[in-house]
Amino acid sequence: MNRHEAGKQVCKITLYAVILLELIWLVAETRGDFANGILFYIQAQLNPLVLSFFALLFGSSYFLGKRAIGEIERGNPYVKVGVIHGLLGSGILLIYLFLVSATMGQMSTLMHSLPRLSLMIILPMLLIWFIAANTLRQKLN
Repeated sequence: MNRHEAGKQVCKITLYAVILLELIWLVAETRGDFANGILFYIQAQLNPLVLSFFALLFGSSYFLGKRAIGEIERGNPYVKVGVIHGLLGSGILLIYLFLVSATMGQMSTLMHSLPRLSLMIILPMLLIWFIAANTLRQKLN
């Protein structure tokens, strides 16, 4: 498996996880009034900040996936590769959220919700990267 294919594979795994989470959020948003709920959901997802968050998520997944296959080829355990790259991807997303909050004047809100927000980003990213690193290891053999 070459680096380009590894990046695409990690992006595909990330896409599956995002679709699953988006479906869960869609069901939660449209619970009471479906017509208004779906409109609010679509409006929230078309926000430029959300779109740039997803672009950063998939871009970092692609480039970190290219890096991860090299580490797996060198013999690093896939669990270690998954943890390192999961934390790197989470750090990139948290820095983005920090910068967006700082430029919008919402630092106090971010600092108040930082522990919960960090868990909401770090845990799914670690899970995605465990699956991705295991998949890359299996495809390498």
